[in-house]
Amino acid sequence: MKFGRPPLLTQAKQDRIAELIFLAYTDKQIAMLVDLDFRTIARARTGEKYPRIAKKSLEYEEPFRRAMYSEFCGGTAWMLERRYPTQFAKPEVQLTFQQNHFTQNNLSIHITRAEMKEIEKEAAPVRESVKKMFANYKPAQLGNGNGQ
Repeated sequence: MKFGRPPLLTQAKQDRIAELIFLAYTDKQIAMLVDLDFRTIARARTGEKYPRIAKKSLEYEEPFRRAMYSEFCGGTAWMLERRYPTQFAKPEVQLTFQQNHFTQNNLSIHITRAEMKEIEKEAAPVRESVKKMFANYKPAQLGNGNGQ
Protein backbone atom coordinates (compact mmCIF):
# COMPACT_ATOMS: atom_id res chain seq x y z
CA MET A 1 0.00 0.00 0.00
CA LYS A 2 1.41 3.38 -1.04
CA PHE A 3 1.11 6.39 1.22
CA GLY A 4 1.43 10.08 0.51
CA ARG A 5 0.34 12.41 -2.21
CA PRO A 6 -0.24 10.90 -5.67
CA PRO A 7 2.26 12.05 -8.33
CA LEU A 8 1.37 15.17 -10.30
CA LEU A 9 2.68 13.74 -13.52
CA THR A 10 1.20 10.37 -14.27
CA GLN A 11 2.59 8.44 -17.24
CA ALA A 12 -0.40 9.54 -19.31
CA LYS A 13 0.25 13.21 -18.46
CA GLN A 14 3.96 12.81 -19.19
CA ASP A 15 3.13 11.37 -22.62
CA ARG A 16 0.71 14.25 -23.31
CA ILE A 17 3.32 16.82 -22.22
CA ALA A 18 5.92 15.18 -24.49
CA GLU A 19 3.51 15.33 -27.41
CA LEU A 20 2.75 19.01 -26.77
CA ILE A 21 6.47 19.82 -26.48
CA PHE A 22 7.00 18.09 -29.83
CA LEU A 23 4.15 20.16 -31.31
CA ALA A 24 6.02 23.32 -30.15
CA TYR A 25 3.56 24.56 -27.53
CA THR A 26 4.98 26.97 -24.96
CA ASP A 27 5.29 25.96 -21.31
CA LYS A 28 2.36 28.21 -20.37
CA GLN A 29 0.15 26.71 -23.08
CA ILE A 30 1.06 23.16 -22.04
CA ALA A 31 0.38 24.02 -18.40
CA MET A 32 -3.11 25.21 -19.29
CA LEU A 33 -3.83 22.11 -21.38
CA VAL A 34 -2.73 19.62 -18.69
CA ASP A 35 -3.75 21.64 -15.60
CA LEU A 36 -0.29 22.09 -14.08
CA ASP A 37 1.85 25.06 -13.10
CA PHE A 38 4.03 26.30 -15.98
CA ARG A 39 7.12 26.03 -13.76
CA THR A 40 6.47 22.30 -13.44
CA ILE A 41 6.40 22.09 -17.25
CA ALA A 42 9.63 24.11 -17.52
CA ARG A 43 11.35 21.67 -15.16
CA ALA A 44 9.86 18.70 -16.99
CA ARG A 45 11.03 20.02 -20.38
CA THR A 46 14.68 19.83 -19.37
CA GLY A 47 14.37 16.11 -18.73
CA GLU A 48 16.26 16.26 -15.44
CA LYS A 49 13.33 15.44 -13.18
CA TYR A 50 11.21 13.61 -15.75
CA PRO A 51 13.54 12.04 -18.34
CA ARG A 52 10.59 10.07 -19.72
CA ILE A 53 9.14 13.31 -21.15
CA ALA A 54 12.31 14.26 -23.03
CA LYS A 55 12.69 10.71 -24.33
CA LYS A 56 9.07 10.48 -25.43
CA SER A 57 9.32 13.84 -27.23
CA LEU A 58 12.30 12.52 -29.19
CA GLU A 59 10.32 9.37 -30.02
CA TYR A 60 7.57 11.55 -31.54
CA GLU A 61 10.23 13.29 -33.62
CA GLU A 62 11.98 10.17 -34.89
CA PRO A 63 9.62 9.38 -37.81
CA PHE A 64 10.01 12.94 -39.13
CA ARG A 65 13.79 12.72 -39.03
CA ARG A 66 13.70 9.34 -40.77
CA ALA A 67 11.44 10.73 -43.50
CA MET A 68 13.73 13.72 -43.92
CA TYR A 69 16.77 11.51 -44.51
CA SER A 70 15.07 8.83 -46.62
CA GLU A 71 13.03 10.98 -49.01
CA PHE A 72 12.30 14.63 -49.53
CA CYS A 73 9.11 15.67 -47.84
CA GLY A 74 8.34 19.39 -47.85
CA GLY A 75 6.21 19.37 -44.72
CA THR A 76 8.76 17.37 -42.78
CA ALA A 77 11.58 19.65 -43.91
CA TRP A 78 9.54 22.73 -42.99
CA MET A 79 8.80 21.40 -39.50
CA LEU A 80 12.39 20.39 -38.79
CA GLU A 81 13.78 23.65 -40.20
CA ARG A 82 11.63 25.71 -37.88
CA ARG A 83 11.87 23.49 -34.81
CA TYR A 84 15.65 23.04 -35.08
CA PRO A 85 17.04 25.96 -37.14
CA THR A 86 20.63 25.37 -36.01
CA GLN A 87 20.53 21.84 -37.43
CA PHE A 88 18.28 22.10 -40.49
CA ALA A 89 17.92 25.70 -41.70
CA LYS A 90 19.99 27.02 -44.58
CA PRO A 91 23.15 28.68 -43.23
CA GLU A 92 22.37 32.07 -44.78
CA VAL A 93 19.01 32.30 -43.00
CA GLN A 94 19.88 30.76 -39.66
CA LEU A 95 18.32 32.66 -36.82
CA THR A 96 18.73 30.88 -33.55
CA PHE A 97 16.32 31.67 -30.81
CA GLN A 98 17.02 29.78 -27.62
CA GLN A 99 14.59 30.16 -24.82
CA ASN A 100 16.15 29.85 -21.43
CA HIS A 101 13.23 28.93 -19.22
CA PHE A 102 14.85 30.12 -16.05
CA THR A 103 16.43 33.50 -16.75
CA GLN A 104 16.23 35.24 -20.13
CA ASN A 105 15.84 34.90 -23.87
CA ASN A 106 18.88 34.96 -26.14
CA LEU A 107 18.80 35.87 -29.82
CA SER A 108 21.66 35.00 -32.13
CA ILE A 109 22.02 35.97 -35.76
CA HIS A 110 24.43 34.01 -37.90
CA ILE A 111 25.91 35.76 -40.94
CA THR A 112 28.30 34.53 -43.58
CA ARG A 113 31.85 35.80 -44.01
CA ALA A 114 30.81 37.59 -47.22
CA GLU A 115 27.96 39.37 -45.41
CA MET A 116 30.38 40.40 -42.65
CA LYS A 117 32.76 41.95 -45.22
CA GLU A 118 29.89 43.90 -46.82
CA ILE A 119 28.81 45.25 -43.42
CA GLU A 120 32.39 46.24 -42.58
CA LYS A 121 32.79 47.96 -45.95
CA GLU A 122 29.68 50.08 -45.28
CA ALA A 123 30.71 50.84 -41.68
CA ALA A 124 34.29 51.98 -42.44
CA PRO A 125 33.41 55.46 -43.82
CA VAL A 126 31.03 56.09 -40.94
CA ARG A 127 33.73 55.20 -38.41
CA GLU A 128 36.18 57.57 -40.14
CA SER A 129 33.73 60.48 -40.09
CA VAL A 130 33.05 59.90 -36.37
CA LYS A 131 36.81 59.90 -35.68
CA LYS A 132 37.16 63.22 -37.52
CA MET A 133 34.26 64.76 -35.61
CA PHE A 134 35.83 63.74 -32.28
CA ALA A 135 39.23 65.09 -33.38
CA ASN A 136 37.71 68.46 -34.38
CA TYR A 137 35.65 68.79 -31.24
CA LYS A 138 37.52 70.69 -28.54
CA PRO A 139 35.31 71.63 -25.62
CA ALA A 140 36.04 75.07 -24.18
CA GLN A 141 35.89 73.72 -20.70
CA LEU A 142 35.33 70.24 -19.43
CA GLY A 143 32.45 70.00 -17.00
CA ASN A 144 29.61 67.79 -16.05
CA GLY A 145 27.72 68.30 -19.34
CA ASN A 146 25.30 70.85 -17.90
CA GLY A 147 27.46 73.91 -18.49
CA GLN A 148 28.88 73.71 -14.98
